Amino acid sequence: MSFAGAVALALTSATPALMAASADAAEVACARTLNVVAHQDDDLLFINPAISADLAAGRCVTTLFLTAGDAARGAAYWRSRELGAMAAYAQMTGGTTWVEDSLMVSGRPVHRATLEGTGVTLLFLRLPDRVGGWPLQTVQQLWLNPAAKVTALGSRQIYTRKAVMSVLTGVMAELEPEMIRTQDFHGTYGDGDHDDHHSAAYFTYAAQRRYAGKHGLAGYMGYGASKLPDNVSGAEYDSKVAAFMAYAPHDFHVCQAAEVCERGHYRGYFAHSVTVPIPEGPGRNVAGWAAPSASSQDVGTGQTATKVADGRFNHATIGEWVTRGGLAGSWVKLSWPEGQRLGRVVLHDRPGARDRVMAGVLTFSDGSTVPVGALPNNGAPLAVRFEARDVTSVKFTITEVSPTTTNAGLAELGAITAL
Repeated sequence: MSFAGAVALALTSATPALMAASADAAEVACARTLNVVAHQDDDLLFINPAISADLAAGRCVTTLFLTAGDAARGAAYWRSRELGAMAAYAQMTGGTTWVEDSLMVSGRPVHRATLEGTGVTLLFLRLPDRVGGWPLQTVQQLWLNPAAKVTALGSRQIYTRKAVMSVLTGVMAELEPEMIRTQDFHGTYGDGDHDDHHSAAYFTYAAQRRYAGKHGLAGYMGYGASKLPDNVSGAEYDSKVAAFMAYAPHDFHVCQAAEVCERGHYRGYFAHSVTVPIPEGPGRNVAGWAAPSASSQDVGTGQTATKVADGRFNHATIGEWVTRGGLAGSWVKLSWPEGQRLGRVVLHDRPGARDRVMAGVLTFSDGSTVPVGALPNNGAPLAVRFEARDVTSVKFTITEVSPTTTNAGLAELGAITAL
């Protein structure tokens, strides 16, 4: 029987009682690991071989996929990717039969797949993966904007930043994991990794800080890891490739044969699994951890306040905050839920020639201010250094614009931590 057929058989033959029994059977005495990733192959490419090692050691492993991984390709595609994830875990464990149902977490149904006879559970939150290209319906927007709302695919559940956090903390409280693995919470938006990777990691890092259980934590580098020296080889490499190749037939967007994958960029992912530092200490851009707000914004074009922290400098629609006719007096603000020790702010003006910021002022939550001169007119960075201060917000107010300016704004506002 094909893997898809086994899944179908489990679904068609399972009664609610059987589903409950399967869930109860999974409650075995074992050490627990929770993985949280953005897409249905991120765990296989970036965290493995740690997952295979956990399974071989008899740990119970739950992996939560934050997005549907739809890439605007429709329900058939994202559902197929879910089946691919299930195939990969079946390959890693030797399991054959999956039971699918819903797990209620913080009052919300989360799609669950349980691999019978193993300690494997997969959870699918099904948030959109950049639906339509670069809209506001993204996990990044949820992270940056507490007021943003995103509709999950399939369930049509409405998620906010608070709701995502509630589900993640609820899953942690229910599972009581002793180890939590996720993606790159140290890097920043715009550093070459996928925005969804960072967003999944930021959410997970924030959630585990609220989780009282004693646990270990690891974040894994994404695309950039392939540029480092290889650190996965031998049997671990072969096992990692085998798990991914079980996934591949369910995702037409990836390579379909091991020899083809190993000739391309996937070989770099297979040969690496690189952990990142815990996001603490000086020299980090913490703008992505803040909630941006502004005097005005152009919602119609998507040029909202959140774009000052999205890591993009030179794309008008997806990388800029733009006011609606705002001139001198316009402002944008970054607010953090926890204090930050800052020593530098980096400002990027909109790179267009007409709209230019000629002067401004930084105002911090402690009441202190720092004057700012003219920003480079090509979008190049202007670093504003100051004596280190502990704050919960920084506000940039534009005090002067060029005569040709019609809609003031910024491409980016970086907030850099100090000693």
